[in-house]
Amino acid sequence: MASASSAAVPDRPRRRRAADRRPEVLDALRRNGGFVSAQGLHTSMTQQGICIGLTTVYRALAAADAEGRLEAVHARSGVKVYRYLPPVHEHHLTCRVCGAGVAFVCQVLEDWVAQLGPRHGFEDVRHAVAATGTCPRCALGDVG
Repeated sequence: MASASSAAVPDRPRRRRAADRRPEVLDALRRNGGFVSAQGLHTSMTQQGICIGLTTVYRALAAADAEGRLEAVHARSGVKVYRYLPPVHEHHLTCRVCGAGVAFVCQVLEDWVAQLGPRHGFEDVRHAVAATGTCPRCALGDVG
């Protein structure tokens, strides 16, 4: 006879670890197309019918950030926002007012970073460049 503590638990969805959810979170981030906070991404995912906890979103974003699969910056409000990084390495010039961005590739920078590590005995050197400014629309006060 089974005790109450070992009785079968009714069928309920098995919780998945954040690492298991990383592809879903990254896909949602990619579909977003720009910078978004973890809270905003969580809201978007739940509105799309994806059942996921906010903590899981934070953990998946942190893990993906550690792997270099996304870009994380602090918005003017101080909130950390994230953007999917495509497999091709590129940099972005981002408007400090509205958050609009323009992708660019700078081969001179890539060449310099490639030489920097070996010159100082470092391996697996990665870089992040935060180039910000005010876009033409915001500079004209044409926002909002």
